[in-house]
Amino acid sequence: MDQFDLLEEKINQLVDAYSALRREKDSLGDRLAEKESEIDKLKEKIGQFSRERDMAREKVEGLLNRVERLIASPAGIGKG
Repeated sequence: MDQFDLLEEKINQLVDAYSALRREKDSLGDRLAEKESEIDKLKEKIGQFSRERDMAREKVEGLLNRVERLIASPAGIGKG
């Protein structure tokens, strides 16, 4: 094999390797975009759950306050 054939073979290998890396880069870019989208959706869910938890906490606190007021009132349960 002469020098030109060897050079051609090495260049072909280099082009093939570059093409494979380019495809892998594109694939990884697509996967990254999908994962970022999933992260955004999960952040939205976390925010929603946090708001729901806060609302539930407020309701429970309100109910507990009502019960405490009822018990503390002169006509409350357990009095008299």
